Parts: sequence; structure tokens; C-alpha cells
Amino acid sequence: MNPAADILIWVLLVAGVGFAALGFTALLIFPDIRSRMYTAVRATIISAGASATAVIVFGLNALLGGGGYQYLTLILHTLVLFCVIVTASLVISGIILEKTRSPEFCTASARTAPAETDEKDTS
Repeated sequence: MNPAADILIWVLLVAGVGFAALGFTALLIFPDIRSRMYTAVRATIISAGASATAVIVFGLNALLGGGGYQYLTLILHTLVLFCVIVTASLVISGIILEKTRSPEFCTASARTAPAETDEKDTS
């Protein structure tokens, strides 16, 4: 294998493991659920992206080095996984932003809403 590709693969794998550890640590140390969710999701998505990129670099290096079509299949499957990771990141970020709106926003919108009355109109 190419030494530059080996170094890049190792750097990406170490970054993936580092961000996964950061996500796990965020679950343990942050005090509220909002910061836990946001940090853990972001860190683990970056971790999965770095690991998927390491697999793509490995597959490209093996394919160009005379490997068979199984490496092309590996690259294509990893690209599909990478697209799933990006889509999941966008969806989960939207859900987190929706669920973790600030209390000031909720109370401000409640103050501007018209008050409902239980009185029936008898006229």
C-alpha cells in the first residue's frame, strides 16, 4: 500500500475514535439534556463520517493498486452509507432544533397568543 494513504487512513480512524470518545464524554459531563443531545449527535456524526472516509480511502488505494471489483463495491456501499449519514445529520439537527427551542421563545409566543375564555356567548 501507499504510505501516504496509510497515514491518511490512520489519521481518519484516530479522528473517528476521538470524536466518538468526545460524544460519549459529552453524554457524561453535560448537565442538561439539550447540550447532551446536541454535542453527542454532532460528535458521533463526525466520527462516523471520518470512519467512512477512511474506508473510502482504503478502497480507492486497494482498487488502484490492482485490487478486484470487490473494492469498487466497498467504495459504493460506503458512499451510500455516507449519504445516509449526511441525511441523518440534517434530520436529527432539525429535530433537535425543534425540540430545544429556548424558553424565552415559548413564553414570548404564549404572551402574544389570544387568550381563550371559557365563557359561552349567550346573546
